[in-house]
Amino acid sequence: MTLQDITQSTTQVVTSAVQINALNSQKLANFYQNTIGLTLISKSKGFYKLGTPDHKVLLELFPNTSNKKERTTGLYHMAFLLPNKNELGTILQSFIDKQIPLQGAANHGYSNAIYLADPEGNGIEIYYDKKQTEWDIRATGHIVGVTEPMDIDYVLEGANPTFDGLPIGTTMGHIHLHVSDLDETLNFYRQILGLGLKYPLGKQAYFLASSNYHHHLGINIWQGHNLPAPNINTCGLRASVWSANQIDYQTIQTKLKEFDVEYKEGDNTLTFEDNSGLTVIIEKKS
Repeated sequence: MTLQDITQSTTQVVTSAVQINALNSQKLANFYQNTIGLTLISKSKGFYKLGTPDHKVLLELFPNTSNKKERTTGLYHMAFLLPNKNELGTILQSFIDKQIPLQGAANHGYSNAIYLADPEGNGIEIYYDKKQTEWDIRATGHIVGVTEPMDIDYVLEGANPTFDGLPIGTTMGHIHLHVSDLDETLNFYRQILGLGLKYPLGKQAYFLASSNYHHHLGINIWQGHNLPAPNINTCGLRASVWSANQIDYQTIQTKLKEFDVEYKEGDNTLTFEDNSGLTVIIEKKS
């Protein structure tokens, strides 16, 4: 197997949404509406669906969960991808005005991003992609990222006068996970979802994607190796949701059978656990 074989993807599956178990789903829903700017799509008995004004679901909150163990596999952050720089400047100015504490702001070469956490400690990235002509794309297919200080003045210069929430066109650009074993996880998502390895950050983190994107999935062992999986009902990540066309959906189902991965098939969905015990949901596009 060549390096190019590892780098290239075999599907066009992409991240779609994140499901979170909440200790206080109402409080968390209020945060995601009032601070992050998600639109409330539906709520019922403590269960919330939030997303964009055109009813695209990006986040689902589930109620009545219990505290999580200190160190398990799970969510490092979920990443909301904005349509352009002006939108990032607008929400950044809103955070500044509201004195919302941030964890950082970075230029990654292919994107500019800001980081924070919700009231229950779930990590959040909000970013926009630079033009692909600015990305460091190597002949191998690797898309090399950097972590440098973001030019805050540059991002703020195009900010809109008011922040009216995350706009139509916002997507769940990627998710980043704490996993139990880096190479095993790489093999799982390559074999089952058909993702390619776009950039290895030493032996501590890998970035994977379908097609020619920089990453739809980040995986790391920064919290340690061989971490236990969380219980399905503990707070934090409940599931990552991915979108697949009909051909990719069928391919993933075939791969699940080929590699003896147990799964449940629902109404145009496949649900299974990855090698770290984290739930993955594949939704077939209508």
